[in-house]
Amino acid sequence: MKIQGLIFALLIGVLGCKKKDVSTQMDRAWIMKQAVHIPQGGGGRTKVYERGQAGNLFNYDGFLLDLSNQNALQFTDIGQGGDRFDFTGKWRVDQNVRLVLFELSPEPTCSEGVDCAKEGIQFFIDKISDTELKINRLYVSDKTGNTVNEYTLIPK
Repeated sequence: MKIQGLIFALLIGVLGCKKKDVSTQMDRAWIMKQAVHIPQGGGGRTKVYERGQAGNLFNYDGFLLDLSNQNALQFTDIGQGGDRFDFTGKWRVDQNVRLVLFELSPEPTCSEGVDCAKEGIQFFIDKISDTELKINRLYVSDKTGNTVNEYTLIPK
C-alpha cells in the first residue's frame, strides 16, 4: 500500500510539472500594455507606447489581438499616425515559441521581401503568463517605419 501511494505521489508530481500548452494560455483577447520599436538594422530601442501614459509616440490604444478562436482571429494593428489595420484570419503556435497569424484578410504587406500573404505575420513568443504576453515581431513592419516591434500585451 505504501508503494502504491508513493508511485501515485510521484505520478502527480511529474504530471504537475508538465509544461503548459502555450496555445491554451494565449486563447483570449489581448490589448497593448507597452510597445518598443527597434530600427531596421539594429540600433537603439525606443519605447513608443505605455498604456495610460501621456505623450506616447504611437497611439496603440486601438491595438487588438483576439486569439479566443483559432479559426476566427481578429487583429487590429496600428501604424504611423495612428492608422488602424483590421485583419481577420486564423492563428497557430509553432513549436511553442512562434505565433503565426495566417490566411489574413485583407492580405497584409510586409517589407524585407517577406511574403506575409503566404507566410503570415509572425511573432516570437518571449514570455506568457495568465496576465501578460510578450511577443517580438520576427521581421520589420512597414507600417511602423520599418522597425522590429516588441509588444507586451495584457488580457482585454
